[in-house]
Amino acid sequence: MCRAFFFKFLLILIFPFGMGINQSRAQGNEIVRLNEHFYPISEKDTVNYFYKAIIVNFTDSTSIERIFNLNNQIVKVTRYGYNQEGNFPEEITETYDSNGKLSSKKVKNRTNGFYQAVYFDKGEQLGEVLYQGENNFEIRAPKSEEIKKADENVFEPKPRLDKDLWIQTLKKNLSYPATARRREEGTVILAIYVNEFGERKAPVIANPENVDRLLAEEALRVVKYFDGEIAPATTINGNTIDSWLYLPIHFMLD
Repeated sequence: MCRAFFFKFLLILIFPFGMGINQSRAQGNEIVRLNEHFYPISEKDTVNYFYKAIIVNFTDSTSIERIFNLNNQIVKVTRYGYNQEGNFPEEITETYDSNGKLSSKKVKNRTNGFYQAVYFDKGEQLGEVLYQGENNFEIRAPKSEEIKKADENVFEPKPRLDKDLWIQTLKKNLSYPATARRREEGTVILAIYVNEFGERKAPVIANPENVDRLLAEEALRVVKYFDGEIAPATTINGNTIDSWLYLPIHFMLD
């Protein structure tokens, strides 16, 4: 990977996706309540209500999702559309800090999950990342031409677990609930809170409204069999921090 990629990406930041959105007609707004994991929740759920998303769909099949906290401060803006140059469905996400300053901007290929991102702190650029799948990250510091390879995105720290042991745990203990096997499938997202000392809380379901209750219960049951260590998330400066670990469990009908 050469500097040309990053220069091209910076042009994407200067001229973001959505140039055609202003020329398209909005089809109406949709307001969705979200939990702290940014997944939809029931309108009756006041306990887990952390954010609200305002979604605007346009006549050209593009859309914009703006997420606010309960103090009506902008947290995240995502634009969904199609990248004509690269010929792939595109997702451009901007995140903001508590002061309303841009903290990251990511351009993602929705087909394969590859992405390009730039990160900021109080207006100062921290670095740029290119993700090309299979834990293959390329990172560049500001004002540097050196590209470093890594197996994680150092700007998005998350806890680590023994993946092989986790997969073995699923293979050995996971079963498809008999009643759900007749009709239900989907992906349950387990969320485990791990503090800076590696201590973890009981797992919860991050996407409760998106999955069948029986599948969710099975995911919570099987995670109890995992007895491996989970290391806390580490920042780019080497400091451990509190963070959430998300583990997807896929249920697919034959």
